[in-house]
Amino acid sequence: MSSLTSRAARRKWRTILVIALPVILIGLMAANTKVLTAEEVAKVNPAEFDAAVYAAEAYPGIVAAVTTDAVELGLVAQDPAAAGDAHGNLAGTDKYAIPVTFAGTANNVDANFIAMTVNGLPDGSDVRVSIGQAINGTALRDVTGTTKFADFQNQTDYQQVANEYKALTLSNVVADLDAAALSGTEITVVGIVVTNSGPDGTYLITPVSIEGSQP
Repeated sequence: MSSLTSRAARRKWRTILVIALPVILIGLMAANTKVLTAEEVAKVNPAEFDAAVYAAEAYPGIVAAVTTDAVELGLVAQDPAAAGDAHGNLAGTDKYAIPVTFAGTANNVDANFIAMTVNGLPDGSDVRVSIGQAINGTALRDVTGTTKFADFQNQTDYQQVANEYKALTLSNVVADLDAAALSGTEITVVGIVVTNSGPDGTYLITPVSIEGSQP
């Protein structure tokens, strides 16, 4: 075979390879490509989490559960650990979020707390209902025991839900209170206390309802 014929043959094969290789590669790629349904795409690329929407949907159920399951605050005062084990849910290491109810006299009232005297509690008990920035959104998140960290993508989403519960309490429970008129009135509170969150005899309440507070 002449050198001209050999070169021509090589050029021919190169041309064939240049044309054939992309076709072969496309075929291989197609063979290994899976077409996903819309549901499968959603699972692979979940929608961005919206804590405000999540909290708004869950909040009414939390309020209903706390109202239904509330025990007298005096029962918690007798034995916080036993009350937590029997009526609450874990809210951290050695802490329980317990739904409670109680009635008493509103004493000192400011932008953050209603300090109360509650009959049936030991002398020196310090009961304060949070009505400001001290509202504990994590207590609302943890009290039913149905919201787990594993349900969320990350710690940020988990904490943001608690922040949204705090915001909902401010708008749904606190916004309509006439704070200036509370002092000296008899009120009934339903809310959540978290044990081991302060000195013995201290009860910081995150409310879900405050009744009898208006003159």
